[in-house]
Amino acid sequence: TTDPDASMATNGRNRRLEPSYKQHGVVDDVCGVVLDVEVTTGETNEGQELLARLDAAAQTAGSAIRIATADAGYAYAKVFAGLEAREIEAIIPTKAEPVRSKVPLRRFRYDAKHDHVKCPRGKILRPNKARISHGRFFASKARDCKGCDLAAICLSPSRVTKALVIVHDYPALLRARRRRERWGEEENRLYQRHRWRSEGFHGEAKTWHGLARAVRRGLANMKIQAYLTAAAINLKRLAAALLALMHALGRALIAGMGHSVAHHAHRAGFDLRSIAAA
Repeated sequence: TTDPDASMATNGRNRRLEPSYKQHGVVDDVCGVVLDVEVTTGETNEGQELLARLDAAAQTAGSAIRIATADAGYAYAKVFAGLEAREIEAIIPTKAEPVRSKVPLRRFRYDAKHDHVKCPRGKILRPNKARISHGRFFASKARDCKGCDLAAICLSPSRVTKALVIVHDYPALLRARRRRERWGEEENRLYQRHRWRSEGFHGEAKTWHGLARAVRRGLANMKIQAYLTAAAINLKRLAAALLALMHALGRALIAGMGHSVAHHAHRAGFDLRSIAAA
């Protein structure tokens, strides 16, 4: 009650319900630089933020994004459709279809051209007026299901027709599933990098920079904490890059210009060997 901005959400490990916030971050794959950070209440779904965060990161970097990696928590039809519209290749493993029926949804073929669904026995399910926020209902006719050899396992005990939900942008999800089946060495390599590069950023922020808990109440204060944490991590990346540059420069100078240059540099107060060793 002291922090109404923190909505109730479950922890991923013990599923305990607690007040929480959620950080959404975009990380550069090459150097691990944090390009964009947004903080929302804990109840916000990751899929609602991904496209906006990629757009913000592209604007910050001044460069179009060609490939985006994410875990299966972002594998929604609307996400794949949005990435296709932006011409971004998605390295996102699709979710396993929840099997709630002995005749699962994958046995029903959606025809986008004619906007209908064909059941395993070839009968047509058409959209009805019932609508939900993330898709539409498709239903069969009672006469088509009557006498069907799959009716006993396909229909609910209290129903005489088959009804199912087709989410918006469902064809994009089907295309993503087919691409996932064709993943090769490069796609698997990029996804493995995502596991420690992108997800590692969140672990680093929580373990080494205190982001596992909010230090002050309110969404605005939580955003400040997340921004400062991202800035600290980026400063670490910058320091590592500068050190690597000095190391390479020192080696190049010693190897390319010989002992005399090192001697004169030492007289001027620079120890190139120390720089190279660093």
